[in-house]
Amino acid sequence: MNYRTNKVVSSAPAKLILFGEHFVVYSNPAIVAAINKRISVQAQVKDKSQINIKSGENSLSVPSLSKDELITSNDKGLLFLHPILKCVKHVLSEKNLLNVGINLDIDSQIPYGEGLGSSAASCVSTVAALYSLFSNLDRNQIYETARIMEQNIHMNSSGIDCYVSTFGGIVNFEPNKGFSNIRPKKKFTLLVGTTGVKHSTGEVVSEVKQFRQRNSSVFKDLSIKAHAICKRAMNSIYEGNEMELGNMLTENHKLLSRLGVSHPKIEKLIEDCLDSGALGAKLTGAGKGGAIIALIPNDISKEVLTKISRGSGKWMLVEFDYDGVVFG
Repeated sequence: MNYRTNKVVSSAPAKLILFGEHFVVYSNPAIVAAINKRISVQAQVKDKSQINIKSGENSLSVPSLSKDELITSNDKGLLFLHPILKCVKHVLSEKNLLNVGINLDIDSQIPYGEGLGSSAASCVSTVAALYSLFSNLDRNQIYETARIMEQNIHMNSSGIDCYVSTFGGIVNFEPNKGFSNIRPKKKFTLLVGTTGVKHSTGEVVSEVKQFRQRNSSVFKDLSIKAHAICKRAMNSIYEGNEMELGNMLTENHKLLSRLGVSHPKIEKLIEDCLDSGALGAKLTGAGKGGAIIALIPNDISKEVLTKISRGSGKWMLVEFDYDGVVFG
């Protein structure tokens, strides 16, 4: 067998869309950040030509040479494993090693289906682990392969999630200019709350498209405002201006609500955050469920978390992650 070692561990961070979701589809900028919640992948080469993937109580086992149509499933737990399986098969095929067996053990801190980039992080960490087994490749190559796989899975993926998960940090994305990093002058603390309401990103994006077609002038006005908010937010992040950044989060959420992508549980979580001392809050991702983010003053973050946790939703304090994918 042609491999460097027979066992490695890699990990990649989750992401949050801070500003620009939905409007970025129509050439607006977006700001996306990696956070310190990760998916870890332990990969080990086996002589038997079998791919075994395990994550908690969920597991998947197929022959290395199996066809993709043999791995479809409606089981939610197994659906989470399918992007990982596709990444494994892609890399083994790329390296002409389809006769090699692989064991993967997945440990995830990222809630699945809540808009926090679990799919991209799983692709990045899996590709990184496999490349570490079989070759010496850099982050750019990991990103390119993970981006291709994410695009194959979600069809309309922009590559933002994989980029942030690979390189870490806070990233400003402009469709016609690409990626640029934002390094704030001070630390920010964010609170992430999950509604438990699952959603289909594709369906929500389609609904926004229909809204735009029916209400072109309204959408244009919202888009102009979203663009201005994103630009102000980028400067607020860089300068470390908590108050301004919090205001921009709340203003951005108002635009998303007018698009029709909020949800009663989202509104309740945001109300709870603002009543408990958050500087600003908004939904993150596609909406219609999923997660919300709130900016918390650093000096009272634990107190705010304690107060909010008495209500609904599941909560976690997070910070920005600047490491990106870690592999060896």
